[in-house]
Amino acid sequence: MVLLPLQSVQSILQAVPSLKVLVIGDGMLDRYIFGDAERISPEAPVPVVKVEREACRLGGACNVALNLKSLGAHVTFLGVVGTDEAGSTLQRLLKEADIEFCDENFRSDVQTIVKTRVVARHQQLCRLDREKKFSEASVVAVIAQTEAFLQKNAVSAILVSDYAKGTVTQALLNKLVELKKSYSFFLAVDPKPKNKLCYNGIDLLKPNRAEAFQLADFNTDSNQTFSSDTVAKEIFNRHSVRYLTVTLGEQGIALAENGGKTQTAPAVAKEVFDVSGAGDTALAALTVAFCTYRTPSEAIAFANLLSGIVIRKVGTAVTTPEEILAYASKTGFVS
Repeated sequence: MVLLPLQSVQSILQAVPSLKVLVIGDGMLDRYIFGDAERISPEAPVPVVKVEREACRLGGACNVALNLKSLGAHVTFLGVVGTDEAGSTLQRLLKEADIEFCDENFRSDVQTIVKTRVVARHQQLCRLDREKKFSEASVVAVIAQTEAFLQKNAVSAILVSDYAKGTVTQALLNKLVELKKSYSFFLAVDPKPKNKLCYNGIDLLKPNRAEAFQLADFNTDSNQTFSSDTVAKEIFNRHSVRYLTVTLGEQGIALAENGGKTQTAPAVAKEVFDVSGAGDTALAALTVAFCTYRTPSEAIAFANLLSGIVIRKVGTAVTTPEEILAYASKTGFVS
């Protein structure tokens, strides 16, 4: 079992404010409808939800940015957002979170992606998605904006969050790998295998269990036993990346380096209310750990620690240094 001494947790968190991170990907708005469900509708066998309140939160790649910001990093988001009501709300939330965003990314020909979740008594009853994949024309400027940004700003890392909505393309990844040679940043990608992209040259590739099966071109039957070494070996054969981490839910996180054997940090959370956004938290935590010169073992332990906090909350959530230190003291992450 990989445990992270409390002193190491403190050291990572103290170093985060010196990090400047650029997040690129599919931004979206998460909308929540909270209420209570006490009866079944006479019209259909579905619960009747009495709405008590509604809330909007940063979702998709914007949630990755928010996770980094909540840890204390300086964060800029690059992605396409519409000039609709949802886009205005997204812009307001980014501003309130002190996450930098380029106004040039607002486009009138784009519909902002909105995911609405109906939650009753801590249980998500359903999700309503309003989305339309971004066109090639709407995202082509992201590559040029990335290069222009790096010419003016030094960054510790670039995180690419792919939700298969069109922002992340092979051209973008190729350009980032090329730019990495000149600007020396850590490059991490949360992939969507159905895009069938090549990830050669990436520092960190972070799929979840199902996505890892797809990247390895294995049967994705949910009942299939996950063999970390076998899956990792096949992914490394197909993609030349430095680190591969696979988030495994209640089984924790597996990590392999340069095609070698995998190591696993088991999950620490005992209560799970909502896994929404947990992968975003893991991606942010892993990147922060590697950028503060932690070992692979320390990186996955830190990611497990943060993931264990957010999955105990309802909805897409983040955590703070104060909360992390308090939680670490209670869960055995102490030397």
